[in-house]
Amino acid sequence: MFTKLLRAPVALIAALMLSASPVFSQDDLIAIDVLILPDAKMIGEAKRWNAMMREQSPDGFELDEEHAPHVTLIQRFIARSDLEKVLEAVDEVKSTFDLSSLEMTAIGLYHIPIGSNGLAGIVIEPTEELLSLQQAVIEAVNAYARNGGDESAFVPDQSGTPFDPILFEYVETFVPQRTGEKFNPHVTMGVAPLDWLEELEEKPFDDFTFGSNGIATYQLGNFGTASMRLDQGH
Repeated sequence: MFTKLLRAPVALIAALMLSASPVFSQDDLIAIDVLILPDAKMIGEAKRWNAMMREQSPDGFELDEEHAPHVTLIQRFIARSDLEKVLEAVDEVKSTFDLSSLEMTAIGLYHIPIGSNGLAGIVIEPTEELLSLQQAVIEAVNAYARNGGDESAFVPDQSGTPFDPILFEYVETFVPQRTGEKFNPHVTMGVAPLDWLEELEEKPFDDFTFGSNGIATYQLGNFGTASMRLDQGH
């Protein structure tokens, strides 16, 4: 009898502990990108490269409102219910950094292989200022990071192109795999055949500088594109 009486409160405490710890299904998560919006100079360059790439891969995406050119600072899965808290935390970072004077330098091209194609980008020099900004965003956002996101966390791809599970791993491991010394700031240009991209990257690249139009938070789409802005009104 004494053993049975002990088991009841222990079971009750365990149940209360479980109820106090939120359990998120994949449908409760969204994939976000806290990013730098580049100025007209970079947008023009990215769209110029994108047009050339779409000549090689007509099914590739076009840089537009649902595929906004940007420089990613952090990508994470978060609970949808935490979005407002995340936006407020990012606002604190915005108030600390003066991005109107931020100058960035494009220094080359690179790509990530995806089958016979590659997802290509313009590489940005990782300056101390960019690293400091990224670290501030990590400290603001990372407490809300969740694991286990899948396709349902992203903006649906209207073209019907399937999501590669590599993208889910990329977002989930962005911190620490793509931060600090591993940070590779870039502006994604589009998709093109691997052999064409490799030949392109062997050609001389003319460095250029560009500025910033501020920080924004987007929900990610396929290929890690900035598809839907989430911070309007902040």
